[in-house]
Amino acid sequence: MSTVAISRCNDYELEKVNIAIKRCLSLIGNVENLIKPGMKVLLKLNLLSAGLGPEKAVNTHPSVIRALVDILQNDYECKVYIGDSCGSLRIGSTYQAFRITQIDKIAEETGAIIVNFDKDETIDIINDNATIVKNFKIAKTVKSVDVVVSVPKLKTHGLTRYTGAIKNMFGSIPANGKKNVHLMAPKARLMAQALVDVFEMVQPHITIMDAIIGMEGNGPNAGDPRKVGLVIASYDGVALDTVASTIIGYDPMAVPIIRYAYERELGTADIRNINIVGEEINKVSVLDFKKPSSSAQDFASKYIPNFLLAKMFDSSCTSVSSVYEPNCTRCYECIKNCPAKAMSAPNGRVIVDEDKCIGCFCCDEVCNYKAIVMKRSFMGRTFLKMAQFLGVERIQ
Repeated sequence: MSTVAISRCNDYELEKVNIAIKRCLSLIGNVENLIKPGMKVLLKLNLLSAGLGPEKAVNTHPSVIRALVDILQNDYECKVYIGDSCGSLRIGSTYQAFRITQIDKIAEETGAIIVNFDKDETIDIINDNATIVKNFKIAKTVKSVDVVVSVPKLKTHGLTRYTGAIKNMFGSIPANGKKNVHLMAPKARLMAQALVDVFEMVQPHITIMDAIIGMEGNGPNAGDPRKVGLVIASYDGVALDTVASTIIGYDPMAVPIIRYAYERELGTADIRNINIVGEEINKVSVLDFKKPSSSAQDFASKYIPNFLLAKMFDSSCTSVSSVYEPNCTRCYECIKNCPAKAMSAPNGRVIVDEDKCIGCFCCDEVCNYKAIVMKRSFMGRTFLKMAQFLGVERIQ
């Protein structure tokens, strides 16, 4: 039975975060059997944005990073590496993400080593069990260290509905490699399967989630910060995602990325078979957590037979990009990040070729000004209106 530890942490004061993480590590147990003195430990962060600071709840918070570095260096006597590949494809964006999350200062003060996955050597990964992504490259450091600790941020996601432990490991793929995966998986259901393909081959040893301030609404970049007040940890990333998604009001099995990982036997998604320690889940749940606009599927999952859910998921989540001109600063991050080359600015103003747009949310993920509006399909709008009319859940 997988164990998931939940510890309360009301804010990002370093001492409080340190205590919460240590409590979680104690509760999941036997960490000293995994992490031994002298080992190389990688903290795989969630650094989506190169332009938004910690207060925006987009990236893993620097207090969580600093607390983990201190614990690993002082309590376990490890050599600590801190790495990721930013969501933006702009040259230098990952370095900028390290700066905006204050990781450069943390490294300077502690001696931890920063690894920019975009500049790291790569190794080829082959997944014979894959549904979508059978071959891909990852940063070499992910496989060359002794222990990988994934440190995701609790957020909603317009395409995958929820992002946490499973999706965070997608960042093991450097730069353009992530763009290629989006092209291979242009629909929401396919992308969920692709993310599980990647996770299967780069599963971390431990996941410690920053759920102190999460992101609700149209995450992972354009939503709103929401206090949850928790640190969550587990050896089983699927079980952690099951618990975390339940805390914010999802049925985990209605989140395809979790369901596919469970069906592939990569972890536990039956909450009845998860040993939840620390806090009781019903006492820390935030059931009015705002969902992304694609959450019409929650309505459908209650009323539509399971054999129709896969097609319905694609229908309700399928969107095309549009630009809300008053918010657009013409930074052109969206154009640089579009894998389908559906965005351009022939006269300075960003336009979208809807025939080319694959609705992958790559533009939305890197826009720091909420200038990207994802327009839902007719089926998605229909499900949304029905859900709102029947009051099935609060959908924004």
